[in-house]
Amino acid sequence: MTGLHLHRFGSGPAVLWLHGYTMDSTVWRPLWDRLPGWTHIGVDLPGHGGSAPIPPGLTLTELAGRLAEVAEDTGARRVVALSFGSMAAVQLAAQRPRLVERLVVAAPTLAGTANDAAAKVRYRQLTMLYRMTGPGEQLADLWMQSPPDIFKGTERHPEVRAALRAVVARHSWAELGDRAMDGLTACRHTEDDLRRITARTLVIVGDDDMPAFVRNGELLQATVPDCRLLTLPDSGHLPLLERPGAVASLIASHLG
Repeated sequence: MTGLHLHRFGSGPAVLWLHGYTMDSTVWRPLWDRLPGWTHIGVDLPGHGGSAPIPPGLTLTELAGRLAEVAEDTGARRVVALSFGSMAAVQLAAQRPRLVERLVVAAPTLAGTANDAAAKVRYRQLTMLYRMTGPGEQLADLWMQSPPDIFKGTERHPEVRAALRAVVARHSWAELGDRAMDGLTACRHTEDDLRRITARTLVIVGDDDMPAFVRNGELLQATVPDCRLLTLPDSGHLPLLERPGAVASLIASHLG
């Protein structure tokens, strides 16, 4: 049992979708509507959506093992991932290279690389607020403020921002109370890890994303053997959600 809740949509070859931190698989529906001919399998990551809470001490290696079980059970050999989900996708592709044939990562997040400084500050603020008030919409509002500029790009798209806020507002935030994320973030992706990825890889970075994630994209391009880096204009940290109409054809071409 993986403890992971799955959302399924469509028919055809299977694709795994891994969302960002504090989100769930419902954020993918605008893209899924634009990508017919596939069985889209959205994985709610541990502690998110309908999945079980993050077990204390869960490591990135163990999470990738759970995702590998889902991939094997569903026959999915293609993975699309965003932000925090991309860290898990990179681990899966490096840990089980024969299991992932095509990989799309946006807002690429690598374990152990320098993160955005403002994001670290915000996480500490969220933890303090959670201890004072518990879960609630006030945490969603704080998390979506800039800086850090995680959600800044959604300000150009009010309907997208409102839909994302509704998803973030129902997040449990339990990991702020038990530090269950520590095990997942303790890992470090080395260049040797990245060289083990054999999947044909597409990295998508918004032209207004934070520098740390731009550097991650450049590192992937330079290190993963079969990797292409694409910079999407007029988008920030969440290009797949901010501009689904612009990325759908790119993803379809790469997956196919």
